Amino acid sequence: MRVLVIGASGFVGRRVVDALAHCGWARPIAAYHRRRPAVAATDAISLDASDPDDLGDALGRVDAVVNAFAGSPAATVREAQALVLSMRRLQSPPRLVHLSSMAVYGAARGVVDERTPLVGTASGYGAGKVAAEAILSHYANAVILRPSCVYGPASIQWSERMMRLLIQRRLGDLGMAGTGNCNLVYVDDLVDAILRGLRGAELAGAQFNISMPSALSWNDYFAATAAALGIAPLRRVPGYRLLAESFLLAPFVEVIARLSNRTSSPRPGIVTIPPSLRRLFKQAIQIDSRRAERALGLHWTPLELGLQKTVEAFRCTSQNAESLRSPT
Repeated sequence: MRVLVIGASGFVGRRVVDALAHCGWARPIAAYHRRRPAVAATDAISLDASDPDDLGDALGRVDAVVNAFAGSPAATVREAQALVLSMRRLQSPPRLVHLSSMAVYGAARGVVDERTPLVGTASGYGAGKVAAEAILSHYANAVILRPSCVYGPASIQWSERMMRLLIQRRLGDLGMAGTGNCNLVYVDDLVDAILRGLRGAELAGAQFNISMPSALSWNDYFAATAAALGIAPLRRVPGYRLLAESFLLAPFVEVIARLSNRTSSPRPGIVTIPPSLRRLFKQAIQIDSRRAERALGLHWTPLELGLQKTVEAFRCTSQNAESLRSPT
């Protein structure tokens, strides 16, 4: 099976390409836009994922597609439109596994399964994911995965950002501000779900939440991460400091990033806690993945093992190792 991986240079895309290259039944084709990704791909191509003609040429030579595209909400919608348009032109449309997000549920609370209405109004990111799902729902041979917070080695958002903030003592025990549900999935478990979604005709048209079952709060996650880093116990972070992080520091960093023509993605020394993250820390939402467990036969990496692997990878760089020796 020849599998085109769109977004192969991203965090999840790189792991998907590597897993496909070693699975024994697939040959990955890593698609990149501007630069060749550092992945163990059998083949790599340059691809404009928003161009139906460019996509059509690539899709005509593969048996399946993994859509791990990452971009702005508008770019996400354009890419989904191009993907459906180009696939409709094919005589034998390939299986598509599309990565959406738990963000499609917006500010929902309580237990959330695949029947929960999609709103995504809590963020532009969520709205873009909802719109992309609506477009791709018209493609019959699609499997849509909605992962929760994907942590693990090289996860900038949910691992590296949190570890840096904990080391800098800017995160810790947040009290009531950290009692929301922490819905996590280890990156390799998500990759396993993706590979399973590529096979099986009965999966066509299905949507699956992908999140390990857990009663963790964000305070629990911070405490477990700090223990894995060897910097426990956590200090209490006052509410006023969290508000200052969200409403003063985060906007300032975003303005500076835009002025310097860079993205606002977290980087060493410029990690922030934006208002959207502060809201998530309090959100009582529990992602139900039982449908995926049954249909895909998923098993979950224990949090302790996942954090151990994550911290080991984090310590591999000299800068991270130095910050752990001299936490602020």
